[in-house]
Amino acid sequence: MLFSPSAQQALRALIFLARRADAAPVLVRDIADAEQIPRPFLSKLLHSLRNRGIVKSTKGPGGGYALALPSDRVRVSDIVETFDGSVDLSKTCVLGLDECADASACALHEQWKLFRERYAGTIASLTLREVATTIERKRRGRKRSPAKARTAKRR
Repeated sequence: MLFSPSAQQALRALIFLARRADAAPVLVRDIADAEQIPRPFLSKLLHSLRNRGIVKSTKGPGGGYALALPSDRVRVSDIVETFDGSVDLSKTCVLGLDECADASACALHEQWKLFRERYAGTIASLTLREVATTIERKRRGRKRSPAKARTAKRR
């Protein structure tokens, strides 16, 4: 597991907010129910995200949580770093050796090195909007009727 449970649940909650067309605030219970996250845990996550300026909260009727920034300005790395700190895999050996370096390479060193570089670049550039758009596209594809799906495959 690359991300802690806190980072994973926070990502799910924020993707939920990013997928909403109207930027109206959403109650914690609605996010928790939709994403199957325990409410008390989600409340703590959202509080941390509010302190980082990633979400904003509104009290009273019509209140709740919403993104504080446009979804294309929130990077996945911002969210992960809120809970896990900077994710640096450069010193971690995939086979569990004490050191990960070219001079003391393990059997998977070159592949792991490439993975780390791609991972670091991806997480640093990937935004909530991109993730939410991908999920929407996939969910629309699933909603096709079986007959339409078969027709689309034949084309």
